[in-house]
Amino acid sequence: MGINDIIVIIVVFFLILGAIDHMLGNKYGYGEPFMDGFMAMGRLTLAMVGIISLAPVLANVLTPIIVPIYSLIGADPASFVNSLLALDMGGYALAREMSLTPNAELFSWVFLGTMLGPTIVFTIPVALGIIKKEDHSVFAKGILIGIITIPIGCFVGGAIGGFNLVMILQNLFPAVILSMFIAIGLWKIPHQMIKGFKVFGEVIKIIAITGLTAIAIETMTGFAVIPNMTPVNEGFQIVGTIALFLAGAFPMVTFLQRVLKKPLGKLGHFLRVNETSIAGLISSFAHHIPMFMIFKNMDERGKVVNVAFAVSGAFVFGGHLGFVAGIEKEMVFAMIIGKLTGGFTAILLALFFMRNQNGQGQAVKKGETP
Repeated sequence: MGINDIIVIIVVFFLILGAIDHMLGNKYGYGEPFMDGFMAMGRLTLAMVGIISLAPVLANVLTPIIVPIYSLIGADPASFVNSLLALDMGGYALAREMSLTPNAELFSWVFLGTMLGPTIVFTIPVALGIIKKEDHSVFAKGILIGIITIPIGCFVGGAIGGFNLVMILQNLFPAVILSMFIAIGLWKIPHQMIKGFKVFGEVIKIIAITGLTAIAIETMTGFAVIPNMTPVNEGFQIVGTIALFLAGAFPMVTFLQRVLKKPLGKLGHFLRVNETSIAGLISSFAHHIPMFMIFKNMDERGKVVNVAFAVSGAFVFGGHLGFVAGIEKEMVFAMIIGKLTGGFTAILLALFFMRNQNGQGQAVKKGETP
């Protein structure tokens, strides 16, 4: 029995625990997250099924454009789509259609699709709709720092997953170039970049809903609004499998939050961030929206640390665990290590950049206690 099987068994244990507690009326606090896992099917359907159904159509449009460019550097087109899209928002579906080699396809959606893609298509647009305008600059700083460590997380995760190191580097190269452009943009023209991310997020949402509507019409009437779409049952099968794992993953995160609260509280004192900042970090293991909801109550140092970690580390024990375990469970351990490596190195980098500042982002004078 390998490490990936052990992780799946642990998730199944918490699924059973959540199911029992749900029948007991959520007596121990595990029944509600168990239910949340299944309730996530609605959100997953809106985000995924339309893109999955549209994947062959989108691939026919993108492949002739992307393949020649990426072939020049030995990279796979799958790394392109997963640099822009999360694995569960089209990254996986398009990688499967556009990829030239199975290994590059797997590497792209498991690592780029859980780190860079989600940041571009989901984290930035969603967070900007939650946090206050005055926090946009500190948010951009955190994103910039987090993006820098994505290649580290992808490389470490890919190496643990047994991928060829040359293949990893070839497929990381375009992502590194894209990350550099984003970092420079956030540094030089943050407001314009923020507007651009919002527009991109809305465009992806429109494509997803259009695809879902088209495949719904085709399924119910037999009339193909858009020819050559993937049947709807394939999308629902993927969504259903992910929901099963989320029903175990969410109670597991609840357990981890309880167990880690005290030691992470001590870590907060060491990192010189307030309790709200630590609560945000714990939340991000499952999902970063709760973290952004309490963002306004964090000190500035904590805000940068949280955003930097979320770029790679968010969803590591939530949706991304559910997706990878449901589709390719042999990559679960490598995905977890890769995302945590990217996330924790981002925290270290954030602390380095803010080493001479106190919790409010103010410079600490020489001889003064931070």
